[in-house]
Amino acid sequence: MRHSRIWLVIGLLGLPGSGGTADAPARHPPHALTVVSLNLAMREDVDRIVSELTAVGTTDVADLILLQEVVQRERSPSVARQLGERLGLDSMYREAFLLDNRRSVGLAILSRYRWHDVRVLGLRRFDLVFRNRDRIALVATVDTPGGRVQVYNVHLDSRINLDQRIEQVTGVAGDVGSFDGPAIIGGDFNTNDNHWLFHTIPLPFIERQASGLQQFMEGRGFRSAFSGSRPTHDALGMQLDWVFTRGFDTLAASIHPVDVSDHHALMVSLVPTTTRREELHGIIGMP
Repeated sequence: MRHSRIWLVIGLLGLPGSGGTADAPARHPPHALTVVSLNLAMREDVDRIVSELTAVGTTDVADLILLQEVVQRERSPSVARQLGERLGLDSMYREAFLLDNRRSVGLAILSRYRWHDVRVLGLRRFDLVFRNRDRIALVATVDTPGGRVQVYNVHLDSRINLDQRIEQVTGVAGDVGSFDGPAIIGGDFNTNDNHWLFHTIPLPFIERQASGLQQFMEGRGFRSAFSGSRPTHDALGMQLDWVFTRGFDTLAASIHPVDVSDHHALMVSLVPTTTRREELHGIIGMP
């Protein structure tokens, strides 16, 4: 009987611990938080974006949506604000760099819950010879039903090597280290398997940036919501996008190709670690 109850709980809550890969469960336990991350690839057709997100099932369940490469046209609301209005979510957008005289590109967070203390972290800047970008992390504190959560949305450079990528992430890791509580760091980390000469010439399959990034994050108390290697980009099965968590267990994690971007949408269902333990203890008497 005890084992039957254990499997019932697993079926309801998903696999215990981090790294689940199943589709998001239809019913969530109390305090579950669903996070979506997507690089919009500078697309501005809001109707199409909403349609795509709806088709893969993210719009009905998403509590937080982390967006990268978000466009804002001069004298117009950002794409993120337009999406938030369509989806019934509050939005926050911060510019990272100017694309041209009439458009900026930046990061955005859409939230179902109240947020405050919004900040921008400037990340280490590298001279990439061409297409140089200012890289930032957008930070917000979100008051979820399960408690206060520190949320970081990041977008790192593409043509840099692992040690330089770690330098950019170190700014985020140092900031979150001063916060004592659950935290989420997600977005486009641009991890690839190239070694870059002079930031312009790729030597393929020399560096395993994904595993190096994961090791760095684990050393700072964060776990990936996805187990193993999971392609998040159309080209060469690259794993560019991530969701790392601290103080959460992953109920389910799924990756959805969308037509509006060459990146795939990541969807992760999380529950605070203490909540998971209390639920298991109450249902099956686990210590």
